[in-house]
Amino acid sequence: MLIAADRLFRDGAITGPGAVAIENGRIAAVLDYDPANPDLRLQGGILAPGLIDLHNNGAFGIDCAEADTDGFRHLCRALGARGVTSFAPTVITAPFASLHGAARRLRAALAAMAGEPVARMPGLHLEGPFLAPNRRGAHRTDWLRDPTGAALDELLADPDLAATLKLVTLAPERPGGLAAVRRLTDAGVMVALGHSDADATEAQAAIEAGARLVTHVFTAMRPFHHRDPGLIGVALADARVHACFIADGVHADALALRFGFAAAGARAVAVTDSVSLAGLPEGSTARFGGDSAQARDGAARRPDGSLTGATITLDEGLRRLIGAGIAPASALRAATEAPAAALGLADRGRLAAGCLADLVWFDDAFEIRNAWIGGTALHPLPAPARHAAAMPATETIRRDLDELDRADSATIMAALLDQEQEAAAAVKRAIPALARLAEDVAVRLEAGGRLFYAGAGTSGRLAVLDAVECGPTFSLPDGVIIPLIAGGAAAVTGAVEGAEDDAAAAAALLDDHKAGPADVLVGIAASGRTPFTLGALRAAAARGLLTGAIVNADGPLATSADIAVVIATGAEVLAGSTRLSAGTSQKLALNALSTTVMMRLGKTFGPYMVDLRATNAKLRARAIRIVRAIAGAPEADAKDALETSGYEVKTAIVMLMLRIGTTEARARLAEASGRLRTALDGA
Repeated sequence: MLIAADRLFRDGAITGPGAVAIENGRIAAVLDYDPANPDLRLQGGILAPGLIDLHNNGAFGIDCAEADTDGFRHLCRALGARGVTSFAPTVITAPFASLHGAARRLRAALAAMAGEPVARMPGLHLEGPFLAPNRRGAHRTDWLRDPTGAALDELLADPDLAATLKLVTLAPERPGGLAAVRRLTDAGVMVALGHSDADATEAQAAIEAGARLVTHVFTAMRPFHHRDPGLIGVALADARVHACFIADGVHADALALRFGFAAAGARAVAVTDSVSLAGLPEGSTARFGGDSAQARDGAARRPDGSLTGATITLDEGLRRLIGAGIAPASALRAATEAPAAALGLADRGRLAAGCLADLVWFDDAFEIRNAWIGGTALHPLPAPARHAAAMPATETIRRDLDELDRADSATIMAALLDQEQEAAAAVKRAIPALARLAEDVAVRLEAGGRLFYAGAGTSGRLAVLDAVECGPTFSLPDGVIIPLIAGGAAAVTGAVEGAEDDAAAAAALLDDHKAGPADVLVGIAASGRTPFTLGALRAAAARGLLTGAIVNADGPLATSADIAVVIATGAEVLAGSTRLSAGTSQKLALNALSTTVMMRLGKTFGPYMVDLRATNAKLRARAIRIVRAIAGAPEADAKDALETSGYEVKTAIVMLMLRIGTTEARARLAEASGRLRTALDGA
């Protein structure tokens, strides 16, 4: 199934348009462009990974401490419908026999519900009983215990608890606390610090022992003081831990949440700390943690008014975070990518190939439009409807230009140049995909690989031009960027009819160059389906090359490439004449690709071409200007250093700035892998 969306939340940012391909319950691919013929097109809103709540004591009348299989099924269905596709069922402080019973019922429910399209439960979160009495919150004092070896032996002896336990919240300052952190971590159980009076030293010692989360920062812990930052300060400052924040705006003020998110950054995790009263009307009552609780004044409270949990689900928490002034992308990350990373759930929380197809579609107000678990929609969808393939967008006709040939020359030129501006805007929209391609190409070239371009007609000539110009601009040796053009050298200066239809020709060319897994091939085609270019891409993939595509329309090239850059330039002023705006966009994209790659390889310094090949008077004069500007040297000194080094610009700069000889300057650059800035910074 292919789902297209105007916007997607991916890799910490809201981007789009794009699409997600789903196969066998997992994401098969994420496309950086709007495909021509998806199974489902989402109008408006944002497609994101499913929400993940690491701290959920229950909701909709279900308490995770007491739920049986039917109760868990009801809870998982209701949470899934709210976009919460994974959650850690949480049980608070209780006698060990009660904790063992909760684990037994959870284990039975997990077995009975396996494969059902309901919210997933990756494991049990025990919040207690190893908590500080003076920071216990709603936990009963008489059930609290020290995390001694004997206590852990008793707790973990139960096979159901050992099989389901994923996360334990404890106070590390209690006797045996650090040993407990080490023991649990060694057993594969994540440890969170919370309900704690630990000072900063004690908290950092627990992190050294293996703790990796902090439970509901600001709540039930020593207050922050600038001379006694405590666990709060450590949670906000230590890059090793994820900081969890209750997202209801009641447990922590909006300003505190903004402060916490600003400090924690990508480590911020949004949780609910919801109880069974979540999703029930105000005034509802329940038993929780051995005492009574009521939904009152926007939260769950004990009879004395003290807080005992939240009454929201995580989709509402997301909206409240955004309402508190936290950027939507940051709030989304805290409810998807960050909790998955915190709990080591590599198969969810991201829109990425291989991840579970657990998705949520928000409208523009971040209300839930739909959710998917394992690719199964939880709300009704229209039946998928695929249509016959349409002609490429570059072949369509602009009816608004039917009288263009009657216009004066200035009007004609204005129409052409307006379309060129649209081409530039289309390239800018494709930057995320183009940047990923540049990063991967740079890695291959740095390791000694090569970049092949493949194209026909205008696309092939632009590829040749880019490859040729990289030589003198960046002192790139011959054979690093290799253009393959349909029809060969004759096609550079003239048309070779029929060459673009030869799908087999490129395979032989790749064999001639002994192309292999260390190399990259980028196919370029306006239509997205040129046979020569498609043949090159498929032959490259068969030989293990990384493949990219720069195209102006969706089609087989985009779907076949590892990284597809679809530049939607649309209809040409002259229908089908892709030497116009499509060609312009390809030239811009190739300029951006090769220049970025060269920058990643250290062949530039700020705006200066410090690896240029000074082969004529114009370039020698430019080399002198560059050396003078960077080294701050007089013209005579710059010229002398260049002549001494054989007009090696980087060598001359290092010589002048570090006051060393040619041989030593070259050696320093070699140690810095040719990167001028590294050579200078390391001096």
